[in-house]
Amino acid sequence: MSLVSALFTKSWLHPSVSPKKVKAIYMIVLTSDLHSSYMDYLNEVEYREDFESQGLPKGNESERWHGTTRACLIGDHSNTQFCQSLDCSLCGILQDSYSLDFYQGKTGWGRFGRGIYTTGTSSKADTYSVNNNSSKWKAVILNKVVIGNGASVTLNLPKLTAPPPGYDSVLGEPMKTGHLNYDECVVYNNDALRPEYLIMYK
Repeated sequence: MSLVSALFTKSWLHPSVSPKKVKAIYMIVLTSDLHSSYMDYLNEVEYREDFESQGLPKGNESERWHGTTRACLIGDHSNTQFCQSLDCSLCGILQDSYSLDFYQGKTGWGRFGRGIYTTGTSSKADTYSVNNNSSKWKAVILNKVVIGNGASVTLNLPKLTAPPPGYDSVLGEPMKTGHLNYDECVVYNNDALRPEYLIMYK
């Protein structure tokens, strides 16, 4: 867990917001079905691209952050009780992982189209972490993501519904001449990522 906390602090890059203190970390236990479908997808991408022979993790798997809306007090002070509110995106993800059915649920648009968005920057995920409750703690999720062959882009492509041909994901790269200040990773398959840890901070 100390490695997760260290990654959270190291990847906090917004200079205008002081790094937050991690209060609790929870490991997320997936159902066997969610685990199996993720591994099937990871192995499919690895079989096609053979990343391990290039010295990379299988499927070019990586860890990325995601912030979303929390309507309940899950994560606060050892609370691990899921709520059933349709407004609590966090509990939905923790129980059932991610779904493209909820695309545009918070922002109303997608810089790189209809996908599931994560980032290597914890402070960017923090900007999407919203409490619809009385808690003074906030939450972000650290996820396992099958990046595969990622297409690096710097300009908005809001009409995408899949990665460009020959690619498995889109990697939004921050550049002075581009549209991003911080990185984004977008996948277009529900099985391309799974929640791994819930991080509570203040």
